[in-house]
Amino acid sequence: MSSWNRIVLPFTQEISPDMVKIGEIAWDCYRRAGEPQGFAMFHATEGPGDGEHDKWIVYLTPVASEVCREISETYTFEPCSRPPARDEPNMTYVFGDPRMKGQLRDSVDTDHLVVT
Repeated sequence: MSSWNRIVLPFTQEISPDMVKIGEIAWDCYRRAGEPQGFAMFHATEGPGDGEHDKWIVYLTPVASEVCREISETYTFEPCSRPPARDEPNMTYVFGDPRMKGQLRDSVDTDHLVVT
């Protein structure tokens, strides 16, 4: 796995047991691997913001995706074609290498302005 990955979960108003479980497994993997550089986990939401049609998103960096393969045994990893954007709804750095915050894209809204 050499890309960012995301896990999509149903949105809840309460603490999501799946989010907690993913976080616990990721933390254990992170510590067992010696807290590797490039490992980070982020949370965000996706949807119209009404709560009914929203989703929780867990983002894992390429290093985190590799180190935490056991998470993919229970939760589907969706490969991302590029890193998430820092202005995605409710984007939050959870833990890991803080330098990975610098790998987030600047904005969702300006993606169409980027010349490739």
